[in-house]
Amino acid sequence: MKFSFGDLLQDIGGWLLIGILLAGIIDISLSPGLITEYLGNDLLSMLVMVVLATPLYVCATASTPIAAALVLKGLSPGAALVFLMAGPATNIATITVVAKVIGKKAATIYVSSILICSLAMGGLANLFYRFFELDIHTWITSNEGELRGVVAYASAILLLLLIGYGFVKKLDPATGGLPGRSHPHSR
Repeated sequence: MKFSFGDLLQDIGGWLLIGILLAGIIDISLSPGLITEYLGNDLLSMLVMVVLATPLYVCATASTPIAAALVLKGLSPGAALVFLMAGPATNIATITVVAKVIGKKAATIYVSSILICSLAMGGLANLFYRFFELDIHTWITSNEGELRGVVAYASAILLLLLIGYGFVKKLDPATGGLPGRSHPHSR
């Protein structure tokens, strides 16, 4: 419990908030028609997501809310999966380190295999959604009432408090995060 609600939230809390903020910006600024008009083709949308995700320095925690916002705006689930798979695994920093450690040829094979697998899995995800006639928008609209309930608000407030506590704890780990309080073992 201490790890889950303490250390883990300290590690991913900031990235999660950044992802939620970016998802909110996407939700406000992009119209659903824009994505379906320009990225309505499954293959094109997956290729665009590969091009966007590859150089982006975004971890899996931050990319999840971004992908969810894009799907709700009309992006295919397969294209979102490509973004989720390619983004955290490939970025300029990772590619540079991999190229220095194992060589440029191996780095090219590494990045190519990630991109090819991402595209293949994205295509399979789109086929799965079509075969079973699944629609993410139906899921969201059918559960929309639950999103604004007391439990949802209480959970959001609790998550923000736990992330905030993690930030405070990081600021001053010797005192458990509370400025001015001495640690019991420091005397």
